[in-house]
Amino acid sequence: MSFLSIAADVLWILALSIMAGGARAAWRRMDADTLVPMQGRWRLPRNAALVLPVVLAFLLGMVLLWGHRSTGDLSYSVIFFGLRATLAAIVAMLHLQWLKGALATLEAEGALKS
Repeated sequence: MSFLSIAADVLWILALSIMAGGARAAWRRMDADTLVPMQGRWRLPRNAALVLPVVLAFLLGMVLLWGHRSTGDLSYSVIFFGLRATLAAIVAMLHLQWLKGALATLEAEGALKS
């Protein structure tokens, strides 16, 4: 296990904690029966809509972690670090952007708590 692998782990942990924190804040503003807008025209119940993106990001992080830890060459380790660091930031930003849009839609519909 190299320093680059550990640093990438830290970045994924930070990204997942940002995503979970945003989902938790949104969770508190919704009733249990709220249908949250997803991409496109479909909606999911609050429980699934707020947990599913975080779980999928975790699984993506685990796949990348496995790939990173299975390489022994320094050049591959640097490439995986760059990939994991970049994807951690992108996934967190996409999640926050989606959450902002979903909350704006729900706010316009009057489906959020004050």
